[in-house]
Amino acid sequence: MVTTLGPKMAAGREGVAGSSGSGPGPSQRRWRRSSWARGVLLLLGGLWATSTSVPVSLHSSPPCRHRVPSEAEVINKVHLKTNHVVKRDVDEHLRIKTVYDKSIDELLPEKRYLVKNKLFPQAISYLEKTFQVRRPAGTILLSRQRATNRYLQKENDPHRYCTGEFAEHTKCGPVIVPEEHLQRCRVCRGGKWSCVAVGVQDQEGVRDADFVLYVGALATERCSHENIISYAAYCQQEAKMDRPIAGYANLCPNMISTQPQEFIGMLSTVKHEIIHALGFSAGLFAFYHDKDGNPLTSRFADGLPPFNYRYLLCLFLFFFGRMLRLSSENHGSLGLYQWSDKVVRKVERLWNVRDNKIVPHTVYLLVTPRVVDEARKHFNCPILEGMELENQGGMGTELNHWEKRLLENEAMTGSHTQNRVFSRITLALMEDTGWYKANYSMAEKLDWGRGMGCDFVRKSCKFWIDQQKQKRQMLSPFCDTLRSNPLQLTCRQDQRAVAVCNLQKFSKPLPQEYQYFDELSGIPTEDLPYYGGSVEIADYCPFSQEFSWHLSGEYQRSSDCRILENQPDLFKNYGAEKYGPHSVCLIQKSAFVMEKCERKLSYPDWGSGCYQVSCSPQGLTVWVQNTSYLCSRAGQVLRVSIQMNGWIHDGNLLCPSCWDFCELCPPERDPPAANLTRALPLDLCSRSSSLVATLWLLLGNLFPLLAGFLLCAWH
Repeated sequence: MVTTLGPKMAAGREGVAGSSGSGPGPSQRRWRRSSWARGVLLLLGGLWATSTSVPVSLHSSPPCRHRVPSEAEVINKVHLKTNHVVKRDVDEHLRIKTVYDKSIDELLPEKRYLVKNKLFPQAISYLEKTFQVRRPAGTILLSRQRATNRYLQKENDPHRYCTGEFAEHTKCGPVIVPEEHLQRCRVCRGGKWSCVAVGVQDQEGVRDADFVLYVGALATERCSHENIISYAAYCQQEAKMDRPIAGYANLCPNMISTQPQEFIGMLSTVKHEIIHALGFSAGLFAFYHDKDGNPLTSRFADGLPPFNYRYLLCLFLFFFGRMLRLSSENHGSLGLYQWSDKVVRKVERLWNVRDNKIVPHTVYLLVTPRVVDEARKHFNCPILEGMELENQGGMGTELNHWEKRLLENEAMTGSHTQNRVFSRITLALMEDTGWYKANYSMAEKLDWGRGMGCDFVRKSCKFWIDQQKQKRQMLSPFCDTLRSNPLQLTCRQDQRAVAVCNLQKFSKPLPQEYQYFDELSGIPTEDLPYYGGSVEIADYCPFSQEFSWHLSGEYQRSSDCRILENQPDLFKNYGAEKYGPHSVCLIQKSAFVMEKCERKLSYPDWGSGCYQVSCSPQGLTVWVQNTSYLCSRAGQVLRVSIQMNGWIHDGNLLCPSCWDFCELCPPERDPPAANLTRALPLDLCSRSSSLVATLWLLLGNLFPLLAGFLLCAWH
């Protein structure tokens, strides 16, 4: 049984797996480290024994690399006929037309069904309910790609004319656009004034849509070289507001999983990628508009913002194997078109690191109005200048996602770690494009960083950890517990999953600005620069991460308490846990022990588990199987002793705050005396009919021996 650590973090019980951001250094590195997980302790006839050790394998997986399309891959200023605009209800949702490439039909039947009947319909439904277009256009008729990238425009003519031949096919990413979606050919062969439309008339186009999404399952070069499920981008933008009107999403066929446990993660990935195509992309920052429809970045006479040719140099070096790590001075030049500081602004932070040093730390902030407002409210920091964009992970990850240190499980961060949610901050960004209105009731609750103040959002995680220690408060959402044997389990920050701290040792010292520890228990001072959180794009800040179990390399289950399929096997359920939609993660004050007559079983990896809770006027109730325990106050110790499957399970749980899970809670109070001694002594052996039968059989076998002995003594 093997475990992998990454976006879903690995740890103990049967072998665990997960994924982090990426390893140390500017480019993504894969590395492995072995450990041993201790097994079950057995007490048989008074003798302790350990089961065979279980090898644990940890690895990191690559973050999302949203590749900004090149200038040749995007057609700007696509003219849409305004006379086809139909008056729409002000509350009408975004309309996305999904067009499946023939490669989807070539998938295995179960994969094809998953993609066409579940994955994309559910993702599209969420996005359509979440956004509406501010200035909807009429029928979408896309422009044809030219063999060259040279165009002319006639006075008082909104169309663009090609100076050469058209390409054989017009593509959106790797997908060929159907002919019926394309405008007729318009060419200039003898100078500016001999420009004509040739060929067939304009086709029917795509009616009743604001955005056309071409979906493929092509085994592209990206699929063979990158460990990705899918990737997406925009390919055409309309003329008036620069809004993307067409884009693509390509699924890597070998990465499509039909396992039910992995569906939620795949669905989140597809939503994430489509949002890149709709607007969250560094390549589109320069095209954003304000609430009145005015461009936030100045334009040239052709209506386009300044084009930055340095990006082409980056691509050249990247594709020829010389990955260029741009200095902080060059980061602002990573888009195809250069945005203004009304969209993204560079800021220098003072960064606390080990040995009481303070070093400069460059960040890039998205500073559009709604994003600033939502970020200030989320972190409770009224002086926050904007929301930080990712500054690590290489091209495609940097600037195209939120900073993972600050918004760890927000769905638009650069890697999938745990419990992805689309927060109000992402919805605010989509509004600030100037293209959409957001339905904030569709935003999902983001607990990470909520209300933690300016020190959390503007300073290093070392500063935060040190401040919390001085106040003798919890380090959450960060941690400083080394993975060890046995594992010390804890809860994810939102208390919805069992977790483990992802603090680990790297093979090389971390960059100085990411060295956070002046001391760690049992670690020599000279080794401290090697320690940090496993997720590079979270600035190596260690945090508690959920994990998944793997058996012989195959995914078994995750540690998310709310997923019923994660329920452990009956004879491996030492903590009497219960997974399901009403379950949460609770801290275990002591290891649980399974006892039956003279046999005792316990598990060395403990610290938290999943249990059902319910709310009532009396407060929060914890259910261990069918036995209820009322929590009178946070931190109360629940002494658990229940019978399950012929075994007695004994252990102690800590009550969480009632307000963590309930809408209404009574005042905290000391628990009644009866509740302090709730765990009644159980003795299965003394009442066991099987034990009585065993004793009678024993006496029956001894009787002939005793009779023979007496007869021999008589004679």
